[in-house]
Amino acid sequence: MKMKTIQEENSTKKDIQALLPILIALCLIPLVILTKDYQTEFSKFSWFNNTELNQIDSFEYAKGILVIIMGAIAATVIGFSEYGKIQKKKRLFEHADLKVIILLAVYLIMVIISSLFSEHSNLVFHGGGYGQWQTMWVLLGYGMLFLYAYLFINSEKRGLLTIKFLMITTGILSLMGVLQTMGHNPLSWKWVQNIITSQSSVEGIDFKEGVSNVILSFNNPNYVGPYIALILPIAAAFIFLRASEEKSKAIAAKIAGILVVVGLVRTLIGSSSSAGIISVLAGAVLALILILSSVFWGRNPEAEDQVSDRKTHKKNKRGLIIGLCTVAVLITAGILSLQSSSMQETLNKLLEGGDDTRNVASIVNNKADELEITLRNDTRFTLAPKVDTNGQFTITAYDDSRKSINIQQTAEQGIYTLSDQRFSMITLAVNNFSIEDQVYSGFKINDAPNNISWTFVFKDGKWRYYTPFGKFTRLHKVESFGFKNYQNIANRRGFIWSRTIPLMKDYWFKGIGPNAFIIAFPNDDFVGSKRVGDTTTLVDKPHNAFLQIYIQTGGISALAYGGLWILYMIGGIRIFWRKKQYRNIDMIGLGLLVGIFAFAVSGITNDTIIGTQVIYWTLLGTGYAVNRIIRSEERQ
Repeated sequence: MKMKTIQEENSTKKDIQALLPILIALCLIPLVILTKDYQTEFSKFSWFNNTELNQIDSFEYAKGILVIIMGAIAATVIGFSEYGKIQKKKRLFEHADLKVIILLAVYLIMVIISSLFSEHSNLVFHGGGYGQWQTMWVLLGYGMLFLYAYLFINSEKRGLLTIKFLMITTGILSLMGVLQTMGHNPLSWKWVQNIITSQSSVEGIDFKEGVSNVILSFNNPNYVGPYIALILPIAAAFIFLRASEEKSKAIAAKIAGILVVVGLVRTLIGSSSSAGIISVLAGAVLALILILSSVFWGRNPEAEDQVSDRKTHKKNKRGLIIGLCTVAVLITAGILSLQSSSMQETLNKLLEGGDDTRNVASIVNNKADELEITLRNDTRFTLAPKVDTNGQFTITAYDDSRKSINIQQTAEQGIYTLSDQRFSMITLAVNNFSIEDQVYSGFKINDAPNNISWTFVFKDGKWRYYTPFGKFTRLHKVESFGFKNYQNIANRRGFIWSRTIPLMKDYWFKGIGPNAFIIAFPNDDFVGSKRVGDTTTLVDKPHNAFLQIYIQTGGISALAYGGLWILYMIGGIRIFWRKKQYRNIDMIGLGLLVGIFAFAVSGITNDTIIGTQVIYWTLLGTGYAVNRIIRSEERQ
């Protein structure tokens, strides 16, 4: 017996050593927070300041470095392993699905092509910019960690070990989240701040006012939702596992699992992430469908196995009932959380898009040096300002049928209105503007009811828009698709998506390069930006995972990325549809399937960051591996 225990311990140590890259990816990287000082490099663009900004990043850069290191180690080990197979005249990736290898290869190749041919090499290879650190090296690291998990998790024991280690980190983050919901954010503790900023010139990091401080180890509460959507189903499945042969340890593991699940749910509600709650509920619905399929339409075992399996079926039935109750509790908790005033308000904004009362839809400098103005209701008119050789300013206006519009001066000095009732909400404020020790003739176009204005000055013989960043530019027509009356939907996402979708035709092949979405996006749409936010706000991400990948590394890479998810979901649903018996490995597989599905749902309104993507890619590879193990055991 003692000899057997020693052998088991040695075997477990070897398994842990074999799984080390993915264990570090899942258990250590998400916890890393270390501040880096850096500068932006966008001063040459009209939509940025004249000088670079000194900035800090505490939540992504250090994680990215570790992803690169672990990805390199994973690639090296995979290379030696496959070389050994060649020496033994075995097929490369002999136990892998060729479709998976092809999709991964296409994605990684397109990442490399996009990076090598990008005009923004500093962003692509070094990151930074506006807080984006998913460089080419990080993206390749994701792929290697995925492949490592897929190839090296080749037994139920390794699958269970991976989930056990994952639950340790999940427990730590769950506790951190609960403390943050109670107003005791561990990241604010002095000794923690000292560690976080030990490599930076700053003495501490602050958190935004008016925004939830329930951020776990991410830079924004918006990313708490996707993380919990991914992890919560796995934690719930862990409760039903037999984590140890010793009864006391098995019970302790179940209690720990329940506490982790409760902590995650509390954290999710505290983060106010409506997308996260919706994603968790979507995952719960999928789990419910799969469980019900086994209850009502489950495959009957072979006749010769019915007697021997009777007790197993009773246990499985009991487990399914408990599982249904758990799902019901999660759904109820989600529904109750949505009843709170803040969450109800968020949901209303998500569904209705908010009230759109802003009148000006676009302003364009045309070739005749006039300003073409389009209103929210598609009514158009043109302003024709002039400055003669003596510096005298005049302005005329006409509608889209070239009919003249009378401009009237108001009782207020320098303020003019348009006599046409269709444009009565627009006023013009004529003035001279002193900019950088020079005086320019100009005027402001005011959306009076909404108190929004745009300043135009006569410079170098042309009318130019004077940006909030102290620069002069000509306004052009910005392509838009859809969301016409829903620009504010999901916290301005309608505006962002409407401007991103037209970019897809330009970046279908190689994209603009990793981290460079901020350059691809029309941030010089100064009218559109003010229209949805009252102030000019830079857009550095599309708040949609698929669009982010598509624009940055190309449509082909996005399709390969999506293909890996679709292939996994199809394979997983085939395994668990009408499945009667659930062993440890099956519980793990179901938890992974539901979590990966819920994470994709959250990706509809959330972009990708290192903190969540490294977990997703590693668990996706784990999910593929677990499904392979299940299918292999079912064939025996």
